[in-house]
Amino acid sequence: MNPNDSLLTLRDVVALTRLSKPTIYKFISAGRFPRQIHLAPQRVVWLRSEVLAWIADQAAKRNQQTTRTSTSQYGEVA
Repeated sequence: MNPNDSLLTLRDVVALTRLSKPTIYKFISAGRFPRQIHLAPQRVVWLRSEVLAWIADQAAKRNQQTTRTSTSQYGEVA
């Protein structure tokens, strides 16, 4: 863990990603989102750096998909 990293609550993760709570936990179960850290029986947190890296990865995937498609929705070359 980076010593300058911060911990995010579920509320923070929802605000940062704009995903719903059920979607976050579904993505975790599917291995598509960083796993939470259990601090206490009723307290979980995420590392900010991991959540930001996940967001950056989603943007990179979008950019890769855009690059592969060189025609517009109307079949014109972009």
